Amino acid sequence: MSLVLITASARRASRVRTLSAARVAACGVVAAVVLLGTGATLGYQVARFEPAAAPADAQPHPFALEQIGALSARLFRLESQAAQLVQRLGEAAEAPTRVRERRVAEERAPSSTAAATPAKPAAAATSGETVPPPGRGGPLLAPRPSPALDVLDAQLGQLEDRIDRMLDAVAQRQSDLMRLPTLIPLPEGELVSPFGNRSDPITSRHAFHAGVDFAAPHGTPIVAAAGGVVDVAGWHPDFGWTVEIEHGNGLRTRYAHASKLLVRRGDIVTPGERIALVGSSGRSTGPHLHFEVLRAGVAVDPRRYLAQR
Repeated sequence: MSLVLITASARRASRVRTLSAARVAACGVVAAVVLLGTGATLGYQVARFEPAAAPADAQPHPFALEQIGALSARLFRLESQAAQLVQRLGEAAEAPTRVRERRVAEERAPSSTAAATPAKPAAAATSGETVPPPGRGGPLLAPRPSPALDVLDAQLGQLEDRIDRMLDAVAQRQSDLMRLPTLIPLPEGELVSPFGNRSDPITSRHAFHAGVDFAAPHGTPIVAAAGGVVDVAGWHPDFGWTVEIEHGNGLRTRYAHASKLLVRRGDIVTPGERIALVGSSGRSTGPHLHFEVLRAGVAVDPRRYLAQR
């Protein structure tokens, strides 16, 4: 099959030109590739230089832009390969004629010369001549996404899930740490009475001390040792003005003998937040803070939790 073109000029007579179907198809391939590459390039340039034309949520992802750039580069390479393909198709169309002419010349040559001269490989018989490529064909279908991109997308999804789980675990860990009474409730105070058995300061009898005492001037701020919910904020016959904070997981802290309360029952406090002022209310011999840590309702040594004490 061939395409016949008739051209005419004022200076010369009309001529008839014949184009093979292979060349016509190759030109069509080149045109299609050029159009496809031009369209992808224009799309990439528009996405690159006019990002403000679309709403914020419709902006292309940088990864998508990289993919478009990679596809554009592949299309440019495809254009070059298509041009080479056209050249090779032209050479292939002329190759059968050259082969027949060479065979006829070899048959007409003397046998002695043919015997003395070994046959050259077909690819190297004529300078500049190439062997036709193996036959290939089929319908021209749209390319499919690379499986590697699908695998990469799945791996990124798994990585995002892992990061989300790690962030959740870190947030939970931070929440748990915020509820541990590790802060000194009276940073400016002096530890004057430890946890355990001691001589009662009022009766001088041997008695058990369920917390620790920090001495400080009257009115010194008392802070929460951990975050939680204020469960008690009021007067107690022995503890005087008292604050108790529920931290969860069975932990509770008690701050006693205050002169003034700065929180009320039900308030949510954060670690280090001011909750009261030092006083000497209740059963006390002077301004100080009586601090307790209760675990499941049982008093434990606060120094197990307090930092640097």
